Parts: sequence; C-alpha cells; structure tokens
Amino acid sequence: MNVSGNTPRKVPFFHSLRTRLLLAALSIEILVLAVMLGSGLRHMENQLGRQLGQHVQALQLAYQTAIAVPLVSRDYATLRDILDGWRQTDELHYIAVTAPDGKLLAASGHPVGAALPQPQDQENIAWGEVMHLVFPVDFQGQRYGSVHLGLDTGFIASASRQLIWQGLLVAAAGVVLTLILLLLSGLWLTRHLQILTRAAARVAEGDYSVHLDVPTRDEIGLLAKSFNAMASAVETRVDELARQAGHDSLTGLHNRRAFEANLEEALRIRYSQSLYVLYLDLDQFKAVNDSCGHAAGDLLLQSLGRVMSERFGADFVARLGGDEFGMVLLNATPDGARARAQMMIDEIRAFPFVWEGRAFQLGASIGLVQVSPHIDTVTSLLIAADTACYAAKEHGRNRVEVYAPGDDYFRQRQDELASLAGITAALQDDCFVLYHQRITSLQPGRPDHAEVLIRMRDDAGNVVLPGRFIPAAERYNLMPFIDRWVINAALARLQEFARSGGLPFHHVNINLSGAGLAEDGMRHFIAERIAFYGIDPAQICFEITESQAIGNLGGALALIADAHHMGSTIALDDFGSGLSSFGYLKRFNVDYLKIDGQFIRNLAHDPIDRATVEAIIGLAKAHGLRTVAEFVAEPEIVDIVRELGVDYAQGFALHEPSPF
Repeated sequence: MNVSGNTPRKVPFFHSLRTRLLLAALSIEILVLAVMLGSGLRHMENQLGRQLGQHVQALQLAYQTAIAVPLVSRDYATLRDILDGWRQTDELHYIAVTAPDGKLLAASGHPVGAALPQPQDQENIAWGEVMHLVFPVDFQGQRYGSVHLGLDTGFIASASRQLIWQGLLVAAAGVVLTLILLLLSGLWLTRHLQILTRAAARVAEGDYSVHLDVPTRDEIGLLAKSFNAMASAVETRVDELARQAGHDSLTGLHNRRAFEANLEEALRIRYSQSLYVLYLDLDQFKAVNDSCGHAAGDLLLQSLGRVMSERFGADFVARLGGDEFGMVLLNATPDGARARAQMMIDEIRAFPFVWEGRAFQLGASIGLVQVSPHIDTVTSLLIAADTACYAAKEHGRNRVEVYAPGDDYFRQRQDELASLAGITAALQDDCFVLYHQRITSLQPGRPDHAEVLIRMRDDAGNVVLPGRFIPAAERYNLMPFIDRWVINAALARLQEFARSGGLPFHHVNINLSGAGLAEDGMRHFIAERIAFYGIDPAQICFEITESQAIGNLGGALALIADAHHMGSTIALDDFGSGLSSFGYLKRFNVDYLKIDGQFIRNLAHDPIDRATVEAIIGLAKAHGLRTVAEFVAEPEIVDIVRELGVDYAQGFALHEPSPF
C-alpha cells in the first residue's frame, strides 16, 4: 500500500538532504557570481580608464586649438574670457594658461598668486578626485605656453557605482531565482525520499507490511524496489524469529519460554483450583543417546514431539529442555489430570522406536502439581512439578507422582532446596569448618588415626551438621566443590601441624564423594595441592564408600592407583552395606575396611550382625587389610570388637568430633 499519507519524522532544517543540496548549489552559484562580478568590475575599470584617457585627449586638442590664437596674438582678455567660459562646466575645477617661462598669463578658478599643482599620471588618481593635467600650446611648430587644468573625475566614479549596483542587482536576482528553482527542484527530486523515510519509520515501529509505490525508473525507483524486497524479507524473518522464540527448533513444540509465559497468563486469569502443571522426564533416553548417538536421540525427540502434538495438542505442551516436557492443564479435576498424565505415559511406553534394527522400550516419569494458595507462581509450580517428577523416578519410574506439600518425602526435598542457598554461600564465603574424630587403635603398637569431618556455619554462627546439607549438595551436584574445599583446608591444616611440632596422628582420613570420584580433574587437583603444601602423602588416607566405588568403578580404581603411587592409603567405607561387597573386594586394592555401622550398633545383641562382622574380619585378614569398626557408641562394643580382632574403632564411645 502507499505510505504517502503518513506523518514523516521531522528532520532538522539544516540537517535535511534537501537543505544541504540547496546550500551547496547556492554556495557554488554565489562563488561563480562573485568571480564573474569581480572580473566584470576589473573590465569596467579598464574601460572607464580608457574613456577617461580619450576624454583627456579630446580636451587637450580642443583647448590647444581654442587657446592658440589669442595666446599667439597676446590677447589675454579674450583668453581669460575663453577660460571663464570653459570653467562653467562641472568637470573643471580650474584652468590656467602659462607662458613658456612659467608665468601665469590667464586663469579661471585658480587663486591669484598660488602655485599651480603638479601634473599627475592617470594611473595614480583615485576616481572621484581632481586630476591635475598640463599640456603644451604650440602654433606652427613654436611653443607659446601651457594649459593647466584640474579635471574632476567624479563622473567616472558615479558611472562606476551605477555599474556596480546594476551588477549586484543582477547577481541578487540570479541568486533568488536560482534559490526558487533549486527549492522547487529539491522538493520534486526528494519527494520519494520523504516517502521512503516514512516507510522506514513504519518498519522501525514494527509495521513490516509497508510497500512503496514509486513508478520512476531512476535510482530512487531502484531504491524503492530494494526497500520493498527488504521489508518483505524482514517481515518473513521476523515471523520466523517470532515462531522460533516460542517454539523448540527440534520438536516444533512450544519451548520453555512460551510455556512459562502461558502459565503466567493462566495464573493471571486465575483458573484457581482447576489449573495443573505436568512435568515429564523420559526414561531410557540416555540409553538411546549413549548407544546410538545424538542423531538417534534427536529423531526420537522429533517423533515424540509429533505424537504429543497430535494426541495432546488441545493442551499446552512444551519441551522444557533435554528430554523434559511440560503441559498446562486447565479446568481439570484431580482424577482427570492424573488420568491425562497416565495416558501420556502409556502413549510413550507404546511408542515403537527402532534405530538401525535395534528396538528400544521407552518410558516416562511425570510429576503433577495443582495450583494452590501456597503454590501460585510459575517458579513455585515448576519447582514442585520437577520435585514430583524426581520422586516418580525414585519410586520406580513409569509412574505419576502428585506433589503433596505435607508428605515427608516432599518436605525433605523442600528442606534440601532451602539449604542449597546456604551451601552456595558457604562455598563463596568460606563458612565451612573442619572437625575430626579419632580412630583409636585396638591393638598394641599401632598409632591412632583421625577422620576429617566437615561442618557448616549458618548466618547466626551455629554449627550445622553434615546430615543437614550433604544430601542437598549430593542432589544438586555441589559435592565436587565441597570435596575440593575439604582437601585444600585439610592439607593447609596438615602444613600447620608440620610447622608447629608434628601431626598427633599417624595419618588423617579425607572423604571423597561419588561425584568427586567421577570428576576427571579431581586426581590432578589432589596431587597439585599435596605438592603445593609440601605434605607427605603418607599422612593422607582417602576414604571412598563401597557404593561409590562400585558405582564408579573406573574412577575408583584410578584413584586407588594414584594414591598408592604417591604413597597414600585408601579406606573402603561402609563395607558390607552392598550385596556385592565381597566380590568387588578382589578388585579394590585398598588398605583399610571400615565395617558399616549397621552391623556394629547391635553387635552385643544380634548374632547375625556378629557373624557378619566376623566374616568381614576374616576376609580382611585374608586380603592383608586392616579393619575399622564404625559407630562404636557404647563401651561394651569397644570390648567386643577388640575381642573379635578389629584393628581400629571409631565412635562416640571413644571420641566425640571436635575442631581440627
């Protein structure tokens, strides 16, 4: 459509292209006129100078002829009358005749007795001044005297002024006429540019449907065609970007941004108790990615995206990231929302996915949360739905878990989430502190050890036990950071002991988490810190739990090899807690077995626990390992484990943890 009727954006007068072109053209014309006027004035002066010279020659001839007769006849009365007659003209200030010897014979307009002015060259006289001339009077070859006269050049100056004013008026008229013509030409030539400016302003305001109708075939017409093509391309691209901004490029479903915006709008309209949020996480998706590659994983997500769009398109379905999806259910009942979620699981489980002849059985875990007075924001709803989804995975997968704030499981998850900020702050502000618990030797001739423990100080300065923050750190992948803090702080403390008289224990045990064990750079970090603090590696024993070692067998074996290569030792913690403990012990070249506390607590009353401990002791001796009894809380347990042949004991009956 034509845009000529739109209001243009105002451009300052002296900044407009039209004004600049106008000023440039006027400047050039004024410069040319000035040059022409100057040249004309010089030519005029030369012409007036020649006319003055011709006029002087005519006067000389006339005066010589008229004065010669009375001068020769010495008729001075007639001569004086002639001079007075000539004096009547305006151009003569004075006229006088002198004899050859300079004697004044007759004069008109010249004071008697005054000396006559000296003659002047024409070139040295300014127009408007009196020009003093002298020319001889000869008759038949004999000189009879000279004529002196003062010629007024004012008529030349007047003629010059008239010519100058005429020239200036002509130049001014030319400039005005040129200004008018240029202004009209500028308006005509730039009219399409104004249309283009208005169109560009509309594009800048988001109206990409603008179209220029400029029928000219000149450069402006080409520019208008290019602008139309650009506006059309921009409109297409903006539409694409708008879709991409709200849709997932892989599956075509809505993305997280659109999902949160839709949920925000639903909360604003206040669907109240009928609003549910569904959070879905695929099961076995990692197996497809790891075994078949990301191309297979992408195809799986695309296929599932089509299924979800076709089967659940009436609801707002979005891919939230990775293998996670979300859905907003409006006007749903509790049973209806749960049935909808279960239907989605059934669809996914029934979905056949085959890649290069390999079939995969898929599944899904879903968390479901209903809006409530305490869960009524986008963030709180997503956190609750994610927590419920995690619970569904922990409780067996391929199931729907409804978020229940009063349930013990979800209350624990809330506590963990609440402690997350405190853990992060403690890492940033160095609010962790080291404690230790003595590991007492039960056999003579063997020195005691100690296990390094960690505590956290809250905002009030209170000591927080690890049971309050370690589960959250494990869930939210913060344990590698805590491991590094403990290692660095413990080695720094060992350095202090070395400088102040020596370590009061044979060595100290430093715990490593499963996440720390799996981190590629952890072993390098340990070696670098030991070298930095100059610690004897023999003073360090690294503790890893049995479940962590089995869960990350490669990382555990690499750590054990590195530790022994440095000269450190390894303790296998919580031994006996797993069903495969005895089988895996052959592969773990450890130095200490720490018997799980569940077998130690009731050792005095439970014969099965006693038999288990005896078996572990026998196994350790067969492998040449030393044993540690954990959770020794009663003095009678100390005597029992000593009697059974345990090498070391650790627990409140022997030493309560204290600052390290």
